[in-house]
Amino acid sequence: MKYRITLRTNLRRGSFFWVAEVEAANEEAAAVAAEKLFEEQMDSGEEWSFEEYDAEPA
Repeated sequence: MKYRITLRTNLRRGSFFWVAEVEAANEEAAAVAAEKLFEEQMDSGEEWSFEEYDAEPA
């Protein structure tokens, strides 16, 4: 089954979100697959930057 999964981690100075589409047997497996994709992306050495943002008064 195909899942669109959003992972979030809370860092000291903010939160980081990773959104990915993966094929997996269930939601837990989808989360693991999305984490693996994130690790592969970070280890690839490819440069990246944020392309979109949403700003609102705090």
